[in-house]
Amino acid sequence: FRKKNNIQEEQGISFDIELTATILAYETARADGEILDAELSILKEEIIKIASKVNKNQDEIFKIVEDFSKNSVSFHEFIEDINKNYSKEEKHELIRFLWKVAYADLVLEVNEEKLIRRIGDLIHIKDMEVLRIKSEIKEINT
Repeated sequence: FRKKNNIQEEQGISFDIELTATILAYETARADGEILDAELSILKEEIIKIASKVNKNQDEIFKIVEDFSKNSVSFHEFIEDINKNYSKEEKHELIRFLWKVAYADLVLEVNEEKLIRRIGDLIHIKDMEVLRIKSEIKEINT
């Protein structure tokens, strides 16, 4: 991903963190080749929260997320930002959000799980914790 754009620079680190989480969730949703309405609904709930905080239109923020996804090369810069700026609990919340998106359509695809577990590893969350959170979210969605 290209890390910076004018909107991010204007809004500061809080927007960066929330946008990063949403971009990773978008990537999770499209890991199986398509984004279903249930997944999109959860993403849009998060985008509504972001939009209200940064005085931006929901469509503008969704366009930013899509653009980052389309122009992605690697999300390692985002991982670096998460490791620098997220507390352990915020990292757990990120993993929880990713599982919610993955389970939104009630089908966990292999690629979705691989991506979430890889992100968990990169942000230094033990696999056991990632799987515990997965189990919590799965119970809620079944």
